[in-house]
Amino acid sequence: MRFLTLFITIFAFGILTTGAARTADYKFSTSIEATNITISSITVSASDDVINEDELWGPRDIEQLKKNLVKKISSRLDKNKLMNDGGARLELTIIDLAPNRPTMQAYTRRPGLDFRSFGLGGAEVEAHIIAADGTDLGKIRYRYFASYLDHHSSGLTTWYDARRSFDKFSRRLVKELATEPSS
Repeated sequence: MRFLTLFITIFAFGILTTGAARTADYKFSTSIEATNITISSITVSASDDVINEDELWGPRDIEQLKKNLVKKISSRLDKNKLMNDGGARLELTIIDLAPNRPTMQAYTRRPGLDFRSFGLGGAEVEAHIIAADGTDLGKIRYRYFASYLDHHSSGLTTWYDARRSFDKFSRRLVKELATEPSS
């Protein structure tokens, strides 16, 4: 019921804002004050809200998204030479999710769903950075949810906007970690 209500609301909003300026639901916050932080290990978990949402997605979806997030972050860190054996620990948490299309779990829970259904998706992620000596270096929180349906009409995968959110988050995380100290 939640997915259907969300879909109808988002669809109606998309129709009403077709000619208006479009912006994504985006939010970034950080409490990191250290500079030039390198990372030695990455762990990822899902919030209780994400884990307990068994109407829309299942454990398989969560595991795939966790793997995708780690892959995206570690690739971006490697590319920017921010991975180091003596670096900090990066603990990621997937706070919120929304799929673009019904998941297999949603199909099993609601047999009447159409595979052509689509909606707005996205994700919210939090990164907690802990230095090798146990010092708390701060947190970064990033939220991105699509806000219009124009490009969502066909060809998108179930987790398109969530993966897009992970990509945007990885870019912002690297930018924060690689900041040079000001002289």
